[in-house]
Amino acid sequence: MPLSRRSLLRTTAGAAVPLVAATGCGRAAARGPDVSDATEVPRGPVTIRWWAGRVAARDGSDLRPALVRAFRRKHPNVTVRLIAAPPTTDVARATLTTQVASGSPSPDVYMGDVAWPAQFAYNSLALALDPLLPKGYWQRYPEELVRALTYQGQVYAFPFYLDEAFLYYRKDLLHKHGLRPPGSWEELATTATKIQRAGDADFGFVWQGTVYEGLTANVAELVADAGGSILSPDARKVTFDGPAGVRALTYLRELITRGVTPSSVTTFVEQDSLDAFTSGRSVFLRNWLYAWGVADNPASSQVAGKIGVMRRPGFEGGTGGRSCLGGWCNYLNPHSRNLGTALAFARFLAEEGQSILARDAAVLPPLLSQLHGRAVARSANPAFALARDVRLVARPTRTPEYPMVSKAVFTPVNEVLSGGTSVRQALAHARGDLQAALRGEAL
Repeated sequence: MPLSRRSLLRTTAGAAVPLVAATGCGRAAARGPDVSDATEVPRGPVTIRWWAGRVAARDGSDLRPALVRAFRRKHPNVTVRLIAAPPTTDVARATLTTQVASGSPSPDVYMGDVAWPAQFAYNSLALALDPLLPKGYWQRYPEELVRALTYQGQVYAFPFYLDEAFLYYRKDLLHKHGLRPPGSWEELATTATKIQRAGDADFGFVWQGTVYEGLTANVAELVADAGGSILSPDARKVTFDGPAGVRALTYLRELITRGVTPSSVTTFVEQDSLDAFTSGRSVFLRNWLYAWGVADNPASSQVAGKIGVMRRPGFEGGTGGRSCLGGWCNYLNPHSRNLGTALAFARFLAEEGQSILARDAAVLPPLLSQLHGRAVARSANPAFALARDVRLVARPTRTPEYPMVSKAVFTPVNEVLSGGTSVRQALAHARGDLQAALRGEAL
């Protein structure tokens, strides 16, 4: 998902921010303006703008107004004007990059994907936060999340809420056939096949396999399950074509050739796979946290009351319990004219606001004290209680070229799924494209 204005950003973003620091590899990252005297909330009336998508509550309402009201109780002199973000992540990113790169001071705070920090830092679209915060501040959040928000030694976004992937299953069908929830990916394929052969389900396992970001997430998880990664930790070396990549892609292709997964998975996004599961056609589903609320709701699902959820398994001989890291954060606009207030609001959402999320939201609070707290554990969604022990796997986002990196993964993998190329050929193709992407070349 490349930025359509990449060339514009690289020629104008540096000029839009007063101070831009040179990096060790010759690129520029947004260290932002001199903020030494701009981190206090004014005593007089002040208005800031928060660009944010809907934050789902457990009762189906939107939590954004409640979060704003809670902040205003602490800072009654501050007005927070909500700007509704587009519902599509790519549209939101393109709109923000154009607006912030132009030097606009609005929005002061904007909600963005956990995959954006390197790209936004490189293009001077977000403010580095470490100079504004006390030492040790980030220890209160999951390590993998903080690492994902870091670019060249600086953190560029406040954690807001987490998303994780789980394995959903038909507990009624497993019980009927005397089967247990699978302890490995290999066992899942065997279990699904038995139920399919008995005529109790059309599909064994559905997930997301079309040419888009969701396939990259699926692949990142499976490669990690196999003990590998797509890129090295510093995002400079391609590691995807190693043994772990071979094992992951071979497994995905064999799911299709064995009939466990339908060939139509090559066109599936999250909703398609969820529809296949809630209609009763599939035994297993890989999907995000929200899927429980849909699949266990009689109004939207034919299998409500018949499902279970578990952490994703691993391959035989390895360990499971992993999930691709998903979620949303709050970034500070380097051009904000009310930086102290913007900082206070973003911190509030990352700190005190987390108790509101833990109590009322249909999303996970990343603040460890809340993530491991009673409110999350007592959620009606059983995936919440599982979330505290999930091992997070970041997508290869620690490069400003991530949109091209993702494309270099999902394009050849989709070709493998459709039978258009072999696993080895696809990995060789991916290696070349990943190297080109890391050099900043368009694919």
